[in-house]
Amino acid sequence: MNKNTENQCFVMMPFGNPFDEYYLEIYKKAIEENDLKPVRADDLFRPSPIIRDIWEYINNSKVLLADITGLNPNVMYELGLAHAIAKPVILISDNIKNVPFDLRHLRILIYNTERPKWANKLKNSIERSIAEILENPNDAILSAFLNIKPETKKTDEISAELIEIKQLIRSQSTNETQEVKKKFTAEMFAEAIKTARHLYFESGWEINDIKSELIKNFGIGVHTADSIFHSSIN
Repeated sequence: MNKNTENQCFVMMPFGNPFDEYYLEIYKKAIEENDLKPVRADDLFRPSPIIRDIWEYINNSKVLLADITGLNPNVMYELGLAHAIAKPVILISDNIKNVPFDLRHLRILIYNTERPKWANKLKNSIERSIAEILENPNDAILSAFLNIKPETKKTDEISAELIEIKQLIRSQSTNETQEVKKKFTAEMFAEAIKTARHLYFESGWEINDIKSELIKNFGIGVHTADSIFHSSIN
């Protein structure tokens, strides 16, 4: 991943329509108006586990956007990571009821798709919010985390990859037979992730068809195919 990300804005939101259209037509444009580079999790097409890349995106972004409509578990998880390391986040939702009580004292941008020109109004609100955060980043950070600086033991690239391989093997042992475990290597896992992403994002395959393809091509079980698919898109 490119480490020169000081002018980056990571967008945490669900995938699929209509959210993909919101990203392209509203969020992305609003971010670019503030001379920031918008990035989203589906920009990732690397064979490594996606959580490492998401962590880098969160850690290296100047501002973050979180559309918590529907309280998507992945979005809420990423939002928790961002808040815990005191990152300024703009919260967006289609309903105030979707906003957890503990977050309602923060500024929330609420949109209503039934109102005239809602998209343009939301885009303008996001532009203003980003500009204000760039001026005063602490205004968008939960006060409880302002003085917290997590002390995480740094791990070099090779060690991190070894940890990931160990985690892969451990996860295999809980879901598949010994025969499958011996066949499925870390290299195959990386290739399977790459294949699943290609079939889903570029070829538009149905989910069940992708899982069947993974099972057939990599000799894995249903549980592993399911895990690989969700790892590739989350």
